[in-house]
Order: sequence, then C-alpha cells, then structure tokens
Amino acid sequence: MSTREHRSTRRAAASVLAVAALGLAGCGNGGSETGTDVEDVQESEVMESSPAPQESAETPADVVAPYNGAYTQDFADDQALYEGQEVTLTGEVEDVVSPNALQLSDPNDVELGSLLVLHDSALPELEDGALVEVTGTLQASLDVAAAEEDLGVDLGDELSDMEGESYVDASSVTVTQQEE
Repeated sequence: MSTREHRSTRRAAASVLAVAALGLAGCGNGGSETGTDVEDVQESEVMESSPAPQESAETPADVVAPYNGAYTQDFADDQALYEGQEVTLTGEVEDVVSPNALQLSDPNDVELGSLLVLHDSALPELEDGALVEVTGTLQASLDVAAAEEDLGVDLGDELSDMEGESYVDASSVTVTQQEE
C-alpha cells in the first residue's frame, strides 16, 4: 500500500469515527461518559460485538429448579410448582397398593398424608416402612384409565378411590433401606 493510500484510509477512518462520535454525543443523558474515545481506536484494531441476548418466554421467576429431596410438608406446599417436572423424592413406603403402585409418606409427619407413585415395571420387593428414592414426573391428577394406557399395565381396582389425586409417574424406584 502506498503512503498516499495509507493516508487516505486513515483520513476516512478518522472521519467515520468523528461523525459517529458526534452522533453518539447527542444521545447522552448528561451523565459521565463511558466507552471508547476516538484516540483509543487504533487503525489495525477491529472490534466485533456480541449478538444481542435472546429473550425467553420464561423469566427467572417462572423457572423452578428440579426438586430433589425428602417428601415433606414443604414439598407438598409447593407441589403445584413441580407439576409436569421431574422430581426425585425420598420417603417411606406407607402402602404397596399393587405391583406397580405404592404410597409414599414422610416417616416424621403422619399428618402429611401420602403421595401415590406409579411405575410401568413391577416395583422391587418392598415392605411397608421401607425407605425409597423415587424419580419421575409429578402429575397433577390421576385418571386411572389414562395412566393404565400410558404405563401399559393394569393397575387394578385399588386405585379407583384415588382418582383426581396427584401422583408421580416414576421412571425409577430404588430401595434405600428395608424395614428390619
């Protein structure tokens, strides 16, 4: 590049920066200046900007972290927040309702009541009082016929009185401790 072309390029770059600086000066709000001055920009420096952040339909207040913990009154109070999400719960087997269903309870809070857990495979050998860990999707309302179809199992007549109750559609049920 000749000296003459080099000077023209520098003048053009300086003109563009000066016009941009004048345009931006009118956008200020009278506060302190931030950013880069014309003197700070060097000819060989090329700046790339980051793309604008994408807005999500969900705001941080709408997002709830997956629940992983004991089946307690705290979980029961916030249960609506976890509907349709995967949860991992630990608790005590209150009752083995059928080969594919159990009722989970909090051994420290008999007033809490139980939470129904359904599994598409036969549950492991369980006794009432066993401690288990259950992972699955929390469902808002039990429709026995629909659950039987989804799971591909016959849940039996024992669940008919639990119609409409929330339940966990379990992907795994693990015994952590059997009653001695």
